[in-house]
Amino acid sequence: MAPQETLKLLRLSTSGVRGVVGQTLTPGLLIDLAESFASSLGGGPLLVGRDPRWSSPMVQSAVVSALLGSGCDVLDLGVCPTPILQFLVPRRDGGGAVSVSAGHNDAEWNAITFINAEGIQLGVHEGEEVLDIYHSGDQRRAAWDAIGSLGPLDDYRATYFDALCEFLDVEIIKRAGYRVIVDACNGAGAGYVDELLARLGCRLVPINNEPNGVFPHDPEPRPRNARQVASVIKPVGGDIGFLLNSDVTRVSVISEVGETVTEEYTFPLVADYVLGRTPGPVVSNVSTTRTLDDVAARHGCRLVKTLIGQSHSIAAMRDEAAVIAGEGSGGVAVAAFQPAFDGFLTMGLMLEKMARTGRKASELVDDLPRYHVRKEKISCPSHRVYAAVEEVRRHYADRCVDDTDGIRIEWPDGWLHIRASATEPLIRVIAEATTEDTAQERVNHAVDIVSQAV
Repeated sequence: MAPQETLKLLRLSTSGVRGVVGQTLTPGLLIDLAESFASSLGGGPLLVGRDPRWSSPMVQSAVVSALLGSGCDVLDLGVCPTPILQFLVPRRDGGGAVSVSAGHNDAEWNAITFINAEGIQLGVHEGEEVLDIYHSGDQRRAAWDAIGSLGPLDDYRATYFDALCEFLDVEIIKRAGYRVIVDACNGAGAGYVDELLARLGCRLVPINNEPNGVFPHDPEPRPRNARQVASVIKPVGGDIGFLLNSDVTRVSVISEVGETVTEEYTFPLVADYVLGRTPGPVVSNVSTTRTLDDVAARHGCRLVKTLIGQSHSIAAMRDEAAVIAGEGSGGVAVAAFQPAFDGFLTMGLMLEKMARTGRKASELVDDLPRYHVRKEKISCPSHRVYAAVEEVRRHYADRCVDDTDGIRIEWPDGWLHIRASATEPLIRVIAEATTEDTAQERVNHAVDIVSQAV
């Protein structure tokens, strides 16, 4: 494989690394990075959890070995959704955590994400310290008699679900007696959703609910992957359906009539409910639907837009004392519960919203201002990504361009956003407009420009 082809299959960032297992994501790289993370910490046991991808035991073993060799004690959570792992870190007096999961990426990908002592993905400055150690090769390695200890962490589910149920209005959800269809994509949420919905008094109709890592479709919660839920929700009398990614940080909604609602609307649906009860600042990124702008305006709340990525959204949520943060990918964080994208909380709040308002899922969806979103992605070698994006900038030089993250061009009836993906070797093109034809036309035009530049 040519060097540039190899590089495009690896994404090294301040919050961790992801790549294709057996090509770029190797045990040696994982060990070096995990040692660098351990070397940046001030102490405390480290928690490690993973999704059930076939490669995750290998990745986790490399990570655990490196952490132990750096003198850190490690608590092994086994297969554990990332939001639960993040929730537990500060409550176990942990020094941090490592999540082994590629989230929405296909099965051949995997990743490690570094989490600090507050249970938050590393920010820019923390992550740069880890990368500096990695590039300098100055990792801390313990002597033979100072190696860390490895042990399990038992009964942690109760810690998380007790707190979540205390946060939610469980009684009002129980009285509604909903039937809920969940496609866990055989990921880390499989089995965990059973406990959540049992506690909420809901009847679960599970789909792909075995944590075996055999993905029946790619683990991104988008309408194209929600067909199984949509096909059964009406015949079984379901009240709402949910589609999860492999580590339960992202969720999309399927209404009781079988509409596979785009993941763009998960955040506005939840934000509309949360802000109606607790008004305050809202944080999202520059590529989130205008529906969120409308929801924030409906409640008289300030909307802050930032770079794409959970770490940026959470950092802005803390800085702005925001009530809620999220993205158009289906990730939602509520400050009063925990500073992390949490799919279990997202599902719970949607059920609570339905129960408290007495409205069906389809009615809540119809209550949102709706726009037409079109998304495309273009494979692009790493060394050509920014040149391609700049070519689009030159093409739209006569318009006002927002360069917060990639480039975003505004029109009175919509917008166009082009950026390099932080998680895959791709350029992402997203357009939103008041009509489907306009959104598709703008995407097609941008794709043509990028394709010629690549």
